[in-house]
Amino acid sequence: MRRLIAPTALALVLVAIAGALGAWQLRAWQERRAAEARDLTQLAPVPLTDVMGPDDPFPGTDLGRPVSITGEWLPQGAFYVSGRESEGRDGLWLVVPLAVGAATEPAVPVVVGWTPAEDAALVPTGTGEVTGWLQPPEGNLSVDDDPTDDVVPQLRTADAIQRVDNDLYSAYVVATTPAAGLEAATLDSLPEVGTFTALRNLLYALEWWVFGAFAAFVWWRWVRDEKATERVTDSPS
Repeated sequence: MRRLIAPTALALVLVAIAGALGAWQLRAWQERRAAEARDLTQLAPVPLTDVMGPDDPFPGTDLGRPVSITGEWLPQGAFYVSGRESEGRDGLWLVVPLAVGAATEPAVPVVVGWTPAEDAALVPTGTGEVTGWLQPPEGNLSVDDDPTDDVVPQLRTADAIQRVDNDLYSAYVVATTPAAGLEAATLDSLPEVGTFTALRNLLYALEWWVFGAFAAFVWWRWVRDEKATERVTDSPS
């Protein structure tokens, strides 16, 4: 039996190490997926210019982050986005570009609220201060049936930029507090976890656990063979 002590101790060490490393990789997998799916909407607002510049692509890691903007409303660039619901009612988003800083600076489209019908009197003017959630431009194969009106099917940068002389940020903001006479718009986009996010960590965890199981199997086979050999040796001739 003394011959079993060293192999058994070695097997226990290998299984423990493999189990611990597998658990470590599993935690890394879980943490990376949680980080990608994190909900930023409850964080304190930061200035939009701290998150992105007017020429920057949309920062995917900041999807849903609250941002603050101070600038000048561009009411001539206001438009509506159709097909938006509020408590089961069909309506529109009212979107107004807000120049970040002076009226000639690049602007960001701001969803200032939801309305059941078009109403030009609801468009804000003058200096604006907005806190809202950062969102990426929309875009699919939806077709604008009437390019001559102020209603579009999606909030696309390509549509918005035709209405103002300013450059536009590659993003839009959903105001947390609606403009006067409007209802709050619903936040559409939050991060989703990709299927293959941190998959390597999960595979490493499985690999370590398989190694630990293999070490335990080898130990079991060795012990079984040793005992069988002892029985043969101890049996009378």
